[in-house]
Amino acid sequence: MFSTAVVLASTFQLTPGFGPRREQRLWGQGIACWATCSTRPMALPARVTGAAALRGAAAVAQDALARGDADRLAHMLPSGEHWRMFADFADGAAYLDIETGDDRRGVGRGISAIGLFDRDGPRILLAGRDLHLFPQIARGLRDAGDVSNGLSFDVPILCRAFPDWKPPACHVDLRHVLARVGTRAGSRRIERECALEKLRLARPPHLARLDGWDAARLWRLGCGPRGDKQALRLFAEYNLHDCHPLADADRVRVQHAGRASGGARRARARAPGAGAHARATCCNDVSKVLLRL
Repeated sequence: MFSTAVVLASTFQLTPGFGPRREQRLWGQGIACWATCSTRPMALPARVTGAAALRGAAAVAQDALARGDADRLAHMLPSGEHWRMFADFADGAAYLDIETGDDRRGVGRGISAIGLFDRDGPRILLAGRDLHLFPQIARGLRDAGDVSNGLSFDVPILCRAFPDWKPPACHVDLRHVLARVGTRAGSRRIERECALEKLRLARPPHLARLDGWDAARLWRLGCGPRGDKQALRLFAEYNLHDCHPLADADRVRVQHAGRASGGARRARARAPGAGAHARATCCNDVSKVLLRL
């Protein structure tokens, strides 16, 4: 049975001069992980003089993984390889998604809500209520993940809104990961590509047809002391269901991304389990958040 922990330890893109092609060359020589990197000879082109540097980097990476130092590993790896870290750091991961103002009339991208989902469950920060607490809450976030396009959209907006906030070193964007295996689409199509409906992890039917424009409309109806409470709760539910891929869904992420990696090409990811239970637990937690609004 394939352990997804191998996905991280099998990459050698840890030091300058070692990219995907040279990494595949090492795999072909039977140097499959950091441990074998230090014990087996490397047959590299004559012009390559970085074998010693790679062995040193592999030793540092092994130590960082043993100590749970996600920041150190994230700085060693190219950003496009951060997806490899998920299996080892899933327990400390936080998923986030933001909602912004309606741009159709030039209102600008003011943040109306920030949804968060981590080991403590779901929570939502709303403009005019507790949105200003985001930097304080986010200090405890070690790793961050997004369903779609967070690196291009959510994170830059958050950095502008909260200049003192520093994003986690490890940030995985599912849209960028799946682009490597040919899926270039938004979050709805990604859900279909990952077969989340079959795993019973897709969003509830009453949210399936909503999009960003609907969210902006619901926010306008629900914000303010005299706002429509039902509209506000539907807005919050939409946001929270955008930011909770959950552990089972993220195994699908690793499985899809692994197909782009020679290191995982010969192995099969474990089939996600307990999908119905995971969704039921999540829906229950989200309901508790909504009732407090």
